[in-house]
Amino acid sequence: MVPLQIHLSGTSSVAYRPERGTLAITVKSSGPEQQPVSADVTTTSNYLNQGFRELSPKLETGAVAPDAPVTSFSSKLLRTWSTRPTDEHNNPLPPTYHATIGFNVVFRDFDKLGEVAGMLASYPNVQIDCVSWDLTEATQKELGSETRKAAIRDAIVKANDYAEVVGIKVIPVEIHDRGQGTSGTSLFASMAAPAAPATPGGGLFGTSKADNDVIETTPIDLNPQDVRYSGSVDVRFEAVAE
Repeated sequence: MVPLQIHLSGTSSVAYRPERGTLAITVKSSGPEQQPVSADVTTTSNYLNQGFRELSPKLETGAVAPDAPVTSFSSKLLRTWSTRPTDEHNNPLPPTYHATIGFNVVFRDFDKLGEVAGMLASYPNVQIDCVSWDLTEATQKELGSETRKAAIRDAIVKANDYAEVVGIKVIPVEIHDRGQGTSGTSLFASMAAPAAPATPGGGLFGTSKADNDVIETTPIDLNPQDVRYSGSVDVRFEAVAE
């Protein structure tokens, strides 16, 4: 007689306060001439690159300082294209030229993240795409081990429940890891209302890139949600003789 088999999944999940916040922005411009449009995006992007470098100072070893507000940042290549609009009679109008450069900036200091996001929101050619929350690699590794063990325990408890009802004992004979990962909230929909206005010009990005005019900025009061780290396994159990 073929021994009874039980196939089931074990799952686990741990909620953890986010340790990193990634700000995704796009510098963009449009106009009737390609050169000024590209120059506008390039000028703003160079200014932002300098600002983000100031927020991520490096040690003599080349590593980012442990207390730096920004742990890393990256930008994409300049992208340009053109569109040709039409009037109400479907007649072609002069082309419109477009240019964009995207940035991803990883913050460990969430107060500075809210401050920078509020400042960037005042720039007419900067679009804030989203903010996503995550954990450090070290924490993910630690939680990965924790959730794997918990997922197996969950599967064993379920199998023993079934086995108890049918009057048998079972042992695991096959395990398939379905992976682990994080699921966190992102975007500005999860942010609270703006905080009190900051002192104009008081901080990085607080002045205009073009003419050093003071820009009124309002820090965004972030409300980061917990990051959930989950694991799952498929396990096959077989009945054993008493």
